[in-house]
Amino acid sequence: MKILFVTNAAPAALAGDAITLASVRYRATLPAAALCELGWQAEVVSIEQALDPGFRYAGDAIVLAQPKEDRVVRGDLLPALGGFIQRQREAGIRLLLDVCDLKVGEPYQAQIGGILRDPKQAALCVHFYPALMRVADRIVVPTPMLAQRIAEHVCASFHFSVVGDPVEVATAPARFAPQPDAPLRLLWFGFFGAHAPAVAKFCREDLPRLAAIRPVEFTLLCEANAARHRDALAALAGPGVALRFAPWSVPALEAALAACDATVFPIDLAADTAVGKSNNRALQAFQAGRAVFAHPLASYRELDAFAAIAEDLVPALADALKRPAACLARTKAGQAHVAAHFSPAAIARQWMDVLTLKP
Repeated sequence: MKILFVTNAAPAALAGDAITLASVRYRATLPAAALCELGWQAEVVSIEQALDPGFRYAGDAIVLAQPKEDRVVRGDLLPALGGFIQRQREAGIRLLLDVCDLKVGEPYQAQIGGILRDPKQAALCVHFYPALMRVADRIVVPTPMLAQRIAEHVCASFHFSVVGDPVEVATAPARFAPQPDAPLRLLWFGFFGAHAPAVAKFCREDLPRLAAIRPVEFTLLCEANAARHRDALAALAGPGVALRFAPWSVPALEAALAACDATVFPIDLAADTAVGKSNNRALQAFQAGRAVFAHPLASYRELDAFAAIAEDLVPALADALKRPAACLARTKAGQAHVAAHFSPAAIARQWMDVLTLKP
């Protein structure tokens, strides 16, 4: 089969520069490369390239990988997108819409209203995803919870498929052996802007209690401009915690995972933006052989046989320090689970199943 992924990456990024958008890497470039490894034809283009009047595509299916609604609306690309969809319909090409965030409902309406000051543009964005969902042959999501929430907000009769996110870091030997005379090295990574309240709460409420047990080094690997929050977070964490920021990249993530004792993922469970989120950060940690401690988001609870999933992470971390062998055994089992179900090849096979389903 021949598949086209249409993404939010700039054309220059697709030509070889680093792509930092997780939605582009996990939902397009990595699956496309894995599909090619398995003998399919898969191509990735930016949405601007796809909507160019001269662009033509002859294949079996197109995956719209979470097009950025504000980018389309601000760029006056809606007519071009409508024409693009109509041409695929006339050519008999299947259209799949891949969505990895909750882009419908009242919480999203309030969110986009805060971003776009133009009421007309905000209204167009509010209706953007429901309109795309109604013309798509199938909606692909990374978690069952996201499918459930979309169905509740828009339409229960949509055709949904769940395809997970692939791992992208190199595998490494599993290890959990914090040195008694050294600080406990904890790592958080992700898009800080989306998780700042949860990270701040972790620094304020959890790290001081953990530092009372033993000193802590807390590293945050994220977008570079988030480092301006270092002093404020360090003040929240208090004495006994050495806190630092470092800029994210895949090589930097691999190095940080190799250097840490464990990963922590505090999450604002009440935030609507968290609903339906993937557990891809835990998957990367397990792939690198590192223990995972996370709040009980639905997708993280799916990993509770391998990770410490709790609303209070301090007792879980304290228990791991007392019983490191048990923590290591869980981590090894998690690594094996991830290798079997979330490798690029395993995720490519999930895409194959979805792409060969009849509408």
